[in-house]
Parts: sequence; structure tokens; C-alpha cells
Amino acid sequence: MPYTLRQRIAARAIEAAGVLLFNQTLRHARHHCRWHLHGPIHDAFAAGAPFVLAGWHQDVVPLLHYVILRAVYERRRPLAMLASRSFDGEVTGRLLANWGFRFHRGSAGKEGASAALLGLGRSLEEGRSVVVIADGPQPPPCVFRPGPIFLARETGAPLYVVRTWARPQLVLPGTWFKMAVPLPRCDIAVFSAGPIDVGGDPEEARARAEAELNALCAEADAHLYASPRVRGGVPLARRSV
Repeated sequence: MPYTLRQRIAARAIEAAGVLLFNQTLRHARHHCRWHLHGPIHDAFAAGAPFVLAGWHQDVVPLLHYVILRAVYERRRPLAMLASRSFDGEVTGRLLANWGFRFHRGSAGKEGASAALLGLGRSLEEGRSVVVIADGPQPPPCVFRPGPIFLARETGAPLYVVRTWARPQLVLPGTWFKMAVPLPRCDIAVFSAGPIDVGGDPEEARARAEAELNALCAEADAHLYASPRVRGGVPLARRSV
């Protein structure tokens, strides 16, 4: 998609500012936030074999913090992700390329989605794990799209689902998916499940993945908010890797 000179300049400026800001939030999340890690995805990162990881759009900020800290800072392993063909997708791709992400551009149309899934499949074959926003890039939120199911079935890569949720955090009501932004010195819960069974009827597999992810949402919320004080958790930098 061609961009105007003004858009290209804006993309460069946003990328430069975004790298500085995101670096600061990553360092803070690593050293000063307390992490509560539950489920199999942490061992999957340690094992090193490529996989598909799906989470809700609402979780994108703490989710990216977690996967960059685990895969890039600790393991030096590359990742791949899907970005829309919009200007926002261009900016996101430029920003996260600084942490080793390979971005595959796609769209909601059949042709654009097929091309993106083929690209993600190639990344899996090359050893890159793939991070997928399961309900993106358009509303409604918290509806698991069939793309991650198709990708896992076609490539044989295991599919995991993950909820990344924080206390305290700021939920931005102006975004259609109600983006959650962790606040300084927060507790961050990472609850995961999988590998998800993607066999049988595709719609049943999609419904299973959605149910698993929604169950993780309830578990993470209860872990962080059921009592006045959150117990446990460690800075991610102190974990043995």
C-alpha cells in the first residue's frame, strides 16, 4: 500500500518515539513489576520449538511485554506476528521490528488473510514462534477468529492461549477492545493453556479455544482481584532461564 511523504515521515517519528517509550516500559516490567506465571507456555518458551500463541486484543500491551522478555531478552529467539495493511499496521510493524519481530501483512479479506497465513506458516517452518491477536483487527472483541486454528492445523505447530492481566492497570474506554495498560510497579498475571486440540470440526475447535481463553480470563482476574492484596510474584529478571 503506497503512503504519502507525510505518512512516511510520521511513521518514522512514531517509531523513534515508540522505541524509546517501549524500551522504558520493558525495563520497568522486567525489574519492577511482579510476575505471576501459570500454565504451560513458560515451559514451551524454554523448550524452544516453535508454537502459535493466541491472546485477546485487550491484552496486547502486557502480552508483548511478556513475549519480548521471554523470547528476545532471555532466549534470543525470533518471533513473528500479523499486522494489518493499514497505516497503524505499518507503524506497529516498524516499531516491533526493533525487537526481532517479523511482520506479515494481512487484511480481513480472503486474499489478504490467506497471504498472511502462508507467511506465518513459513515463519513457523523457519523456527519462529507466532503471536496472534485472536480477536483482531476489527470488532467484536473476545470472539476467537478461525485463523489461529487453521494455522495450527496446517503447520502442526501447537496452539496455546494466554491471558496477560495486571493490577493496577488502566483500561482505555475509547478503544473498541478496551485496551489494558499496566501501571508502574504492578502485578502481572500470565495464565496459559494448551496445546489446544485443533482436530475435528473447525468450528468446534474454534469454540474450544475461545472457551479456554475465557476461562483463563476468569482465573487471572480471580488471582489478582479476589483479595485486597496480591500475594507472591517475582520480577521476571530474577527467574532462572
